Amino acid sequence: MNEFYVVTGWALRLLQLMVVVYLLYYFKQHRFSLFFGGSASLKTPEDHKLHSCFLTAVACLTFYIISSQVADFILLSEMERLAKIKIYYFTLVCTGTSFAVTLYLLHIIRGCQFFSAARYSIYLVLFLVLLNAAQLMLRGYFNNDLLFNVYGPATVVTNLLEWLIVIKYPFYKFMESRIRQEA
Repeated sequence: MNEFYVVTGWALRLLQLMVVVYLLYYFKQHRFSLFFGGSASLKTPEDHKLHSCFLTAVACLTFYIISSQVADFILLSEMERLAKIKIYYFTLVCTGTSFAVTLYLLHIIRGCQFFSAARYSIYLVLFLVLLNAAQLMLRGYFNNDLLFNVYGPATVVTNLLEWLIVIKYPFYKFMESRIRQEA
């Protein structure tokens, strides 16, 4: 099972690197209009899709870094095991919920439509929030390891799916531009 975690860990790092390259490329191309542009910069459905995917990528990257750093801090802290379990899962529930609310508010504030990347990201994060809440209740309060063997693989696969969804739009745009260049 450790090989599974190692391989998916490297796959996640590769996908995150691709997202960072995507963010830098589109930020260079569009400057601050992706963050601060008004509704005048959202003229076509393609503009809405670009901004929705950009906001989703930024939110995913930001909250993934925040939640992994906080989780590492909690796991390395010296406290009672049961308290550490409760704080760990509660923090993951809070960061997942914060991600969903932030992504929703960014779309509302920006005035762009939710496209598939944003919708599916929120669905996957809500699944993770429910899974972490179940782990909080089971492990933190009932001292039961019922989901323990399912939790790790489900979390890793869900995170992998999350990053695949985020990188899908930039990958298609890259391939589309390559096909246009060759034609």
